[in-house]
Amino acid sequence: MARQEINIGIVPGDKRGDKLRVGGKKINENFTELYNFLFNVQSSAVIAGFHEITEDESNRLTEKNVIIPAPGVDKIIELVSLIARITPMPPPIGGLQVYSYQTLNVTTDGDTETQDWGFFPSDFIMSQSQTIQRMTPVFSTQIFENTPVYVCLSGGENPKSGSSKIELFYLYRIIDGTGGSGGGGGGIAIDQVVQSFINQSEITVLHNLHKYPTVVVVDTTGRELVAEVTHESTDQMVIRLNPAASGKLIYN
Repeated sequence: MARQEINIGIVPGDKRGDKLRVGGKKINENFTELYNFLFNVQSSAVIAGFHEITEDESNRLTEKNVIIPAPGVDKIIELVSLIARITPMPPPIGGLQVYSYQTLNVTTDGDTETQDWGFFPSDFIMSQSQTIQRMTPVFSTQIFENTPVYVCLSGGENPKSGSSKIELFYLYRIIDGTGGSGGGGGGIAIDQVVQSFINQSEITVLHNLHKYPTVVVVDTTGRELVAEVTHESTDQMVIRLNPAASGKLIYN
């Protein structure tokens, strides 16, 4: 299908443009085609990874902490989800102290000030008790081939005082731009299946695993969704969402 363009008329109010419903239909069909293309690209199974920034390393957060190595030529990393747990040192040392404008960026292009995948805000970095938080996602305009994913503190200045342990837990997969299956990339490979869905409130999955699999449902930003899972048999299940959403089913 060719790209559909919304007719906006010549001047405001001339009533020559598409009606709201027609314009919305064109938008939906354009996005459906894009999602179908992206979701049909060959990729690896989901990989679970873990990276720890020690208390000593937390004092040098402006350095690049590579959490996912470069995947190889023609391959792209898709970061599905990233959760961090920060544990501050007890008094009198206490947790990290940074400037309010500083963020812990999750990036891939070599620039410590960009947020290709997302970031953690300063109030999380300065937590004075153990805190778990999901990365705030950012939709980058460009993702580069064969580049790592790393985290670093923005602003060019290391924490002023304090110390904390930062544990990073993440899910990712490797997309092969040549059409082959992905591989490498570090982390711990796990036996999981990823199935994409677009604007659905009920998804029937015939998995033929001969068991009741564990299911995680995430939206297109990697945020976990609350879903009702009904196992109709050891080979089929139904996932219900309210409201309808787009994203991925991850099950093992």
